[in-house]
Amino acid sequence: MVTAAKQYAWLLLACVVVALVAGAAYAQAAEQDGFAKGVAALQAGHFEEAIDELEAYADRAPSHPDASYDRGVAYLLRVRNGAARPGDLGQAAAAFEETLLMDGDDAEAAHALSLVHAEVARRRSRGGRLSVLARPTLDRVIVGLTSERNWALMAVLSSWLLTLGLVLRRLGGNYRVAGRVMVPLGLLLLLLLLPVYLWARRLRTTTGVGVVVAREAILNDGAGNRLAGDAISEAAKVETGAREG
Repeated sequence: MVTAAKQYAWLLLACVVVALVAGAAYAQAAEQDGFAKGVAALQAGHFEEAIDELEAYADRAPSHPDASYDRGVAYLLRVRNGAARPGDLGQAAAAFEETLLMDGDDAEAAHALSLVHAEVARRRSRGGRLSVLARPTLDRVIVGLTSERNWALMAVLSSWLLTLGLVLRRLGGNYRVAGRVMVPLGLLLLLLLLPVYLWARRLRTTTGVGVVVAREAILNDGAGNRLAGDAISEAAKVETGAREG
């Protein structure tokens, strides 16, 4: 009786595993089918359908540079085809920025993004308005020189340099001379690199990067009052903090 119960339990577990695997395979196939439909619609010039399929794919599947790039192309071609909707250029820029975030060496995405910015500038100048782009803050420029991981690695290496210098300074001869050089150098590097790493980590956890998808973004304070200065242009890359709504 016990043996039969165990066999039944194993059989039930096997059925559950098979069902989960089959469900995952079906979901993955459905996602790939949606991406394929979007690409086919884009190639056929059906930009509305392509955008719908690629947006749905982006909501369901993990981000992929090819999918983001194709989505940006679909928005851009809808603009070029004369069927633009408000925010299309911003949506295209957001998709290309997403592509570059995943693949910074994608020259086609960078070129397409420059075309979007040029089109935004042309349209705003035609209306007598300048194209206003939000510039990154100085701290983001500094920490953006390399990755957060590299800042951490350099801080660790500088601490090792400091530690090794302290050890060598206790020895005699040339070791002591080397230690006297390594200690201040390691300490200086650690004092410089550790705060940069901590700030890079703070920026990653408390702020983000976004793209203006409306025709322009008007800056307001916490009470909803408009701040002084020009509105930020569509497709501009901006730094975001806390989000509401």
